[in-house]
Amino acid sequence: MLKKTIDIPQNGSTFPFELCQRNLSFGEAGPGKYYWMDGRQFRTESGGSNFRSCVDFWWACAEQANESDDFDNQVNLVLAEIYTLINTSRAMQNVFLDAQLWKPKDESLPSNKSQQSGEKERSLPAAEISRLRQIVDSRNVVEVQNELEQLFLGDQPEEHTRPQFNEEFQNWVLEPLKIFRKGGRQKLHNYIHGELKNKISKLRKRGNNSDSRLFLNMFSYECKVAFYLCYASAWAFILPRLEQYDGLNELSVRFMRMWHHQNQSGEIEGKIYHIFSGQVLSLHPLSAFVLNDSTALSVIGNWVGHLEYQHLIESNQVADSPEYWEVVLIILIAANEYKQSHQKWDESRGKNELVDTPKVEQNASITSDLSVAESIEDYLARRSIFCEECAGLLGYHDPLATGNQGTVNLRCRSCGQKTNMKIDSVDFKKYLVDSSDVENYKD
Repeated sequence: MLKKTIDIPQNGSTFPFELCQRNLSFGEAGPGKYYWMDGRQFRTESGGSNFRSCVDFWWACAEQANESDDFDNQVNLVLAEIYTLINTSRAMQNVFLDAQLWKPKDESLPSNKSQQSGEKERSLPAAEISRLRQIVDSRNVVEVQNELEQLFLGDQPEEHTRPQFNEEFQNWVLEPLKIFRKGGRQKLHNYIHGELKNKISKLRKRGNNSDSRLFLNMFSYECKVAFYLCYASAWAFILPRLEQYDGLNELSVRFMRMWHHQNQSGEIEGKIYHIFSGQVLSLHPLSAFVLNDSTALSVIGNWVGHLEYQHLIESNQVADSPEYWEVVLIILIAANEYKQSHQKWDESRGKNELVDTPKVEQNASITSDLSVAESIEDYLARRSIFCEECAGLLGYHDPLATGNQGTVNLRCRSCGQKTNMKIDSVDFKKYLVDSSDVENYKD
């Protein structure tokens, strides 16, 4: 995996974006390149450098277009800025499932056999794939969305409580909006990381109030969706620059326009629907199931390499293309495979403990209900501890056979370099306690 930084100018400033890169094969359509941002950084306390670039760049675009006074844009800015307060909380998974799963080393990279043969042994039963095929063959967008909602959509307020939820949401947004309009972005930042942070912390500690928990989870998810709009907007400018200066081919550009695009709400026959609940495919874990499957990439190649691709896009006739619906099928299959993997992961997590003192066990359960593996990986990312070989993210294996408490086996998710490390138990306990105080609560 290669890395590079690309600078995008806008409104008198320059915004750096740190990108990862890998080669892809779209089957008979030909080769391509895939660029992406390290999504794990978005789930650290600061959100990482790309978080700041995405939000600041998006706002610079609004200012450049003289749309900084637009109410919707201001609300989106406020929500996106709040995202760093809640981005480490797993409570949002109760609204829409997009949790990253820890994978063993032999599942983190594409199988050579799969890549050579062009085939993958599906983990879904044939009958299940046939059912998904029937959904796709119906050419009904609502049915596709219903399938995704059944897989990922979580708790929602009762119909009679929704007006109350909407009113509370407006109250939560209007206060920081007033502060922003009066004092600018710095005053907004101070409010978010001061008064609002304390407000969220107090609300989370009232864990016995189900309505309060649900509201905070939904509010948090709206903040994530607001940030995803900033993310997707950045890619609208990044791709042309890559195409111009890196010789990115047409297949690559078309694929990334789809994969980094935010799937916003739409309307069919007067009914509002959410195509993918504001998600970006590249930031959802199902993306890995597609990118590491040569057969799926070939199917995508048939669509992005279609001779009539541009005409179908410009004339809004995408739904007339069988190749497009095959891509939809691939996404549905990947979504089901992810959900199946998540269920297995959820059943097995937490069986091994890194530390076993009562204090740490209590705080670990109060925090984000993470597995030990994910807790360690999150801890390393927050402390900016990366692979010494390639600066890649470190993944957890298992405790060393010697049983030394706090010593773990790690493997780089990028280059595969193995290492072991002694985790500072005092600092790790502090990480757990800090998380429990301001980020998460036990559901």
